[in-house]
Amino acid sequence: MQARYDVHDPATLERVGSAPLHGAEDVDCAVARAVGAGPGWAADRGRRREALGGGAEALRSRAGEIGRTLSLEQGKVLREAVGEVLVAADVFDYYAALEWEEQERLPERQGREVLVQRRPVGVVAAITPWNFPISLLSVKLAPALAAGCTVIAKPSPTTPLSTIALVDAVAQFVPPGVVQWLTGRREVNRALSEHHKVRKISFTGSTEVGAAIAAQAAPTVKRVTLELGGNDPAIVLPDADAQFTAAGIVGSAFRNAGQVCMAVKRVFVPAEREAELVEAIAAEAGRLVVGRGVDQGTTMGPMHSRSQRELVEGLVRDAVESGARIASGGGRGTELPGYFLEPTVVTGAAFEAPLVATEQFGAALPIVAYTDLDDLVGRLNGQEFGLGASVWTPDLDKAQALAERLEVGTVWINQHTQVELDAPFGGWKASGIGRERGIYGLDPYLELRTVNAREHSTSTPTAAPAAASAG
Repeated sequence: MQARYDVHDPATLERVGSAPLHGAEDVDCAVARAVGAGPGWAADRGRRREALGGGAEALRSRAGEIGRTLSLEQGKVLREAVGEVLVAADVFDYYAALEWEEQERLPERQGREVLVQRRPVGVVAAITPWNFPISLLSVKLAPALAAGCTVIAKPSPTTPLSTIALVDAVAQFVPPGVVQWLTGRREVNRALSEHHKVRKISFTGSTEVGAAIAAQAAPTVKRVTLELGGNDPAIVLPDADAQFTAAGIVGSAFRNAGQVCMAVKRVFVPAEREAELVEAIAAEAGRLVVGRGVDQGTTMGPMHSRSQRELVEGLVRDAVESGARIASGGGRGTELPGYFLEPTVVTGAAFEAPLVATEQFGAALPIVAYTDLDDLVGRLNGQEFGLGASVWTPDLDKAQALAERLEVGTVWINQHTQVELDAPFGGWKASGIGRERGIYGLDPYLELRTVNAREHSTSTPTAAPAAASAG
């Protein structure tokens, strides 16, 4: 009998359900099924389009059900959880309609015909985290299916139930073995990463785990896409409107209790406006209502685990002990027994303080004053992460000029956390390898092949010029 483990609500600590505890043998079986289903699936692009469209419709029809499951197991606000499922449906529709060439003919040369073909990479393992298990799976699963790959989805151990629901909703439109799910712990991740018949890993999560997965995948020389950590700064310029800026920053920083890779993690404000902006941001954060995600009126749920809350609280405590102060929050905000932390705004922390310099990934937001913008940009560019950043000013020319100087994958202007279906998303430096979304998110699931042909004749073929030899 298959072993199972329980999944709990981080707001109430109650049992939500259970999932199979899969292991390496289950990985072998799933990979064998995926390999067997591959050729037929890769050969029928029309069927792939229909399946993606059907998957989108199924997700929309089940958005309320899957969203509630997601809210219960992850903790996020129900409205946001349902929205995440609807976003996934949009992603499926986008890749169903996306036009791309499976083959192109290069200009003829010296009697040779040269074709460049795009073919599916093969079996894909999509390994996703607990903070956005549905939307982050969709940007892997939909383009992989569009490309003709078969996919094994492996969610975080703490949020498996919504992923199971998503995969099952899509699987009804594809042949057996094309889309599968496996649940369990890191043993499954390792087995997928090391399996010689898994040809691509697409992983979203921490930099530490991503580096380990890349190392495990290296001996079999499989492709790896890594969407990793971030410590996104919001840079407020002296002419920014305080209320507009505060609303935008708080909306990003405390979304999903701050557990968003691309959320505002720290705010840099002009020293001459520090008091005004701290007051505005603290007031905006104070309007959030902490509670269980599925309860009416809640606008911010719990943190996902005890360890994550303890980490963030420790960073806040360290900052305060070093001279910073809490401008708002710091308590629990509710009598519920779960992993709650009020939206906490901290001012006066040093640039080097761990709360500022590391990715805290939770419901705390440090605000740091700056006096020299050029120095600030240089220090930010010198740090390890490069996922995103935002610039806040009514002067768009000034904002665009600053955006050019920031070493990150996405720069937002007067907003933060907005992503587009057709624009690439990913990070520089330790924030990742590769891109997702748009045509840019399809390419990693395709292999290029060159077919170079000349006419057959009885004459002796001429050798290729030395300069054209590849090795």
